[in-house]
Amino acid sequence: MGIVPMANAYVTAYAQSPGYVNSGPGVGLGSSGSSSTQKNSWDVSDIGEYPVDSGVSLDAWAYADTGGVAVTAMTVSDEVPEGCVQSTAMEVEDPIVADEAMYTYAALKSDIAELQKRYSGKLKVRSLVKTPDGRDVYELILGNEKAPTHILIEASIHAREYITTNLCMKQIEYLLYFYDDGCYDGKPLKTWFNDVCVHFVPMANPDGVSISQYGLSGLQSTALRSTVEKAYLDDVASGYTTLDMGTYLQRWKANARGVNLNQNFDAMFEFASGMATVPSSEDYRGPYAESEPETKALADLYDSRVWRAVLHYHAQGQILYWDIENNKMREHSRDLSNNIMLVTGYQKAVAGGGGGFKEYVQLCDRPAASVTVEMGAGTCPLPGSQMPTIWAQNKFVVLTAMKWAHDKFAGT
Repeated sequence: MGIVPMANAYVTAYAQSPGYVNSGPGVGLGSSGSSSTQKNSWDVSDIGEYPVDSGVSLDAWAYADTGGVAVTAMTVSDEVPEGCVQSTAMEVEDPIVADEAMYTYAALKSDIAELQKRYSGKLKVRSLVKTPDGRDVYELILGNEKAPTHILIEASIHAREYITTNLCMKQIEYLLYFYDDGCYDGKPLKTWFNDVCVHFVPMANPDGVSISQYGLSGLQSTALRSTVEKAYLDDVASGYTTLDMGTYLQRWKANARGVNLNQNFDAMFEFASGMATVPSSEDYRGPYAESEPETKALADLYDSRVWRAVLHYHAQGQILYWDIENNKMREHSRDLSNNIMLVTGYQKAVAGGGGGFKEYVQLCDRPAASVTVEMGAGTCPLPGSQMPTIWAQNKFVVLTAMKWAHDKFAGT
């Protein structure tokens, strides 16, 4: 397999990051280390036994047991095992996934098929659901499905943020390309993927993406085109928008039924910030929680197993949202966001509201550490010219999340 050196600026940025510590072999967590006196493994069924006091995170005791305090960073070894290459300093040669000005659903389907063909047996694909306009919401799986640790990464739940799908597909191809001979933190990637299974939902809202990219012609259903047209007229009449219809559709955020999917989850749904009471480009939470097939499919996927980390890719502002009121995984989410901050350079922030996927993950009966990664700068849809910078900032996010989840919950 040919290899291409990564641009020196990228290598330097990673190596000089406070989160990257050249510590040689056998590195675990940072100054906190791994707890040698773990009381019990982290069991979400115990969460109700922890006293709910003002300002106390429900996972505080469990976080202490899994080692570390939420202000330190993991250390990462730069040792290259025999038979491996230093893949973190390299890029994919002859990539299938291109940096696209407009990454479409058709490009997604084509790239998935080509990746499966080129990397036979390494990428598992299944459809979670058919959308109202007949598209598939795909789950892409890398690694051992019987691994003790699973993480989930989803993107493009908001239609106009489709550049996030392009990023996730590049992340997937990078991991596939170096699957056999790459390494990270002194271990072969093959070993990582035996211990950690990574699940991607790279385009959670394909109907909405098609609207943002192609307008009404992006929809196959006459009824759905009528729904979108009426949403525009209602938003104009209410004063919600003064945009011409073409620009309005380019900035479309919802699904094809005019529901903001990231306000439609059964997690503080009543506090979702959308004020519209009818379908809208972005401000309607839906008639009831999980009314939309896309939302229900993501909730069902989450409920299907125990996850250790969930990342949500959005495209507005280079910010990491990690907390919510009554967050059951506050300390773990804080710690995960600290480590992602160190490799991306993004700043942390706290967002309010309800009905979002992150809130669902952090508030449900089997919570997980969860962070929303807002990449890019400017008004969505972002131009494809931002992808080289976005890639440099996010190339190591998946590996960081894998190591964090694996090391944090080792032996549980």
